[in-house]
Amino acid sequence: MNKRINVIGAGVIGLTTALLLQQKGYDVTIVASEFPGDKNIQYSSPCAGARWKTLAPNSDLRLQRYDAVSFKFFWELAKSNAAEAGIMVVSAFDYYQEKPTEDQLNPWWRNLVPTFQFIDQAELPKDISFGYYYITMVINPSVYLPWLLKQFLNMGGECQKKTIYSISEVVNNVDIVVNCTGVRSKELFADKDLVATRGQNLLVRAPNIRQTMSMETKSSYTYIIPRSDGTVILGTTKEENKSTSQINDKTVIDILRRAIKCCPELSVKGLDGLPVLENIVGLRPTRKGGPRIQNEFHISSTGKKTLVVHNYGHGGSGFQSSWGSCQDAVQLVREGHTLIKHDRLKIRKLFSRL
Repeated sequence: MNKRINVIGAGVIGLTTALLLQQKGYDVTIVASEFPGDKNIQYSSPCAGARWKTLAPNSDLRLQRYDAVSFKFFWELAKSNAAEAGIMVVSAFDYYQEKPTEDQLNPWWRNLVPTFQFIDQAELPKDISFGYYYITMVINPSVYLPWLLKQFLNMGGECQKKTIYSISEVVNNVDIVVNCTGVRSKELFADKDLVATRGQNLLVRAPNIRQTMSMETKSSYTYIIPRSDGTVILGTTKEENKSTSQINDKTVIDILRRAIKCCPELSVKGLDGLPVLENIVGLRPTRKGGPRIQNEFHISSTGKKTLVVHNYGHGGSGFQSSWGSCQDAVQLVREGHTLIKHDRLKIRKLFSRL
């Protein structure tokens, strides 16, 4: 049977899925309008802060599994290929203004990460109710995404640069298409549960910062994420249904002020001592109900039946859930592949009776 597969989308989810499929013996082509090195507000993976900080609630075992599998993979990768893959092991400090919920008092991941502990009240910043300390990993997308693509190509994978306007454009000569198009899935597959959430971040140089921090208040969410090259990502905003790529100067100042408040070590001179190297804007594929990892069959106008495996809608959790969610997508490909073979075998048996 035809083992060729088209993966559409070359963000962290598309690249990871394609790499795993190629490793399993499939003949994979990535079809995408943007690849690592390209810039587009809809191509959100290069815009990500990219660290492992789970957002999975205690009640969602599926999302927990995605994040746990990914943490373990990144941890092993950091031991062997940290510099090459753009991964760095760092201390993490997460601060929260609101009083903790039951989930936050007993987080499911406390035994997954090394050295987890609640931060002593005396060590918390002003107006902060509680916080966590633990060891995690930060990822530099400008290094990690090309690294993923390189692994895929080294295994014999192929790429085609093309903008897709309809699924019918990628079903010829393949029986399976894996959809990893992120926010574009809303138009390609009419997903009403998918919302583009605009995020604005800043890139600064601060090689003295070797820990990641976040602060969640009633009105904002701030993070400081160092990278292996001495730069630091500061963020962020969460603006639903806004898609402009234009930089909001007031937001730049607001992010800088919030970041320095969270981490005074960023600049002893305040705003003037922290020049912005780059303003970054991307659209997160936020989806009601979490990421869609699901099989469906597409029937073309000519009657051709193609399995479409969806793997999109990870919101701001793309990197930290990538290996777990993509493993599930690969399993769906294998199940769908088996089903297609079974259907064709039944047709052959029917013909053999003639």
